[in-house]
Amino acid sequence: MSELLFEIGIEEIPAGYIQPALQFLEQAVCKQFEALGLRCGQVRTVGTPRRLTLAVADLQTRQPDRRVEHTGPAKKAGFDADGNPSRAALGFARSRGVAVEDLQVTATPKGEYLVAVEDIKGLETKALLPEILAGLIRDLPFPKSMRWGRGQISFARPILWLLALYGGEVVDFSIEETKSGAVTRGHRFMAPAEITVTGFEDYLERLRQHSVLADPVERRAAVIAEVSRVVRERAGGEGAEPVLDEKLVDQVTFLVEIPWGVCGSFDEKFLELPEEVLITSMREHQKYFPVTDSDGKLLPLFVAVNNTRIADRELAVNGHQRVLRARLEDGLFFFHQDRKKTLADRRQDLAGIIFQNKLGTVLEKSERIAALAAELARELEPRSEEDAVRAAGLAKCDLLTEMVGEFPSLQGVMGREYALIDGENEVVAQAIREHYLPVRADGDLPATMVGAIVGIADRIDTLVGCFGIGERPTGTTDPFGLRRQALGLLH
Repeated sequence: MSELLFEIGIEEIPAGYIQPALQFLEQAVCKQFEALGLRCGQVRTVGTPRRLTLAVADLQTRQPDRRVEHTGPAKKAGFDADGNPSRAALGFARSRGVAVEDLQVTATPKGEYLVAVEDIKGLETKALLPEILAGLIRDLPFPKSMRWGRGQISFARPILWLLALYGGEVVDFSIEETKSGAVTRGHRFMAPAEITVTGFEDYLERLRQHSVLADPVERRAAVIAEVSRVVRERAGGEGAEPVLDEKLVDQVTFLVEIPWGVCGSFDEKFLELPEEVLITSMREHQKYFPVTDSDGKLLPLFVAVNNTRIADRELAVNGHQRVLRARLEDGLFFFHQDRKKTLADRRQDLAGIIFQNKLGTVLEKSERIAALAAELARELEPRSEEDAVRAAGLAKCDLLTEMVGEFPSLQGVMGREYALIDGENEVVAQAIREHYLPVRADGDLPATMVGAIVGIADRIDTLVGCFGIGERPTGTTDPFGLRRQALGLLH
């Protein structure tokens, strides 16, 4: 039993490509080993934007010998009454490379059949690995791939180096002009030299010494610790806390090889914006972490995570602040522009947005939702009918705002904010936001009856309309998200 260590060194790939690629490597190599009859121990994968790595413990050093039985023609068709072989028996023996005298007879539910027994000697694992590893590279799927140089292979980004060790010895193979070896590389900017390694644990430790945390679990913990550290340093222990959104932590983990954080600030005038706008600007566009006080109120601070050690902290902070300020200035401008017109005044403009060619405009959809909401309210909570109809009529109006045009994920969120500014009651405003819920299978549900009623009406209209015109989801396409709509309705 020996250890296999395999690393694909590449130019930086998008963060969203890494985890699926690592999952594929683990699953694909396990299938390969199973098909070849090779037993192994724990299979681990680690990766950064510059490397995809597979480690297999206790991999069997050779295949077991096998005996394979090849079934041929029926016995009665293979020999005549005197025991002489027929052309069928002779042809079968010749095709299997055995003498006709060596054919055996086996009983089956369908009768007796001729069998050629083949003893296959197992191959050494080291002889099998070059094709296995090259096949993993060729088969790795990515949302988008590219070719480079004069080569024919496609990959997410150009392959720069290959590390392949089995039992401490190099597995010799090449992809295009890149030949495998026993070396990896450290951090691109802080420690770019080649590093010779002997095994997986040595690999992880040597990379740590060269400014790379290859293990995503270790790197994720380092991201959280680094973000928290710079906030404590900036706030001086005054109760400030970073908002550690799980999705953002995961994204940042796969954007860096080692995290280095800085805490910046922005002008307090931007706190006029709804918190969701500020958070979306920081989180979705810049991958920055917002900061709140002990009461959960947003502070004019943020944390940016860099991929290199910061020599001039002030220069780095100023750069991040300049980028964020431009985003927030846009947001503040959109916010002021949007407030010049109420949601109700925008409603007729929904006639300019096509929902679906056969189902009309978003205004027509809005009218259908309002009618359905009225029916549902009369059945479920009659006293809420007026609010349900009002919320349904305004639910899609924020699609026409500058803010939602810039930040589509804020649909519903900005509808609620603008409704309150326009003087709509809290129930109507909240229902505008909640009618999109849940946005995923495990997402939050509407907290109010009116929000649930409008959400149900919206989904019923979409589902019935699309099925009515034959726009049904298939195994590969679902352009209107009908499966998600149906699941949201059931929740």
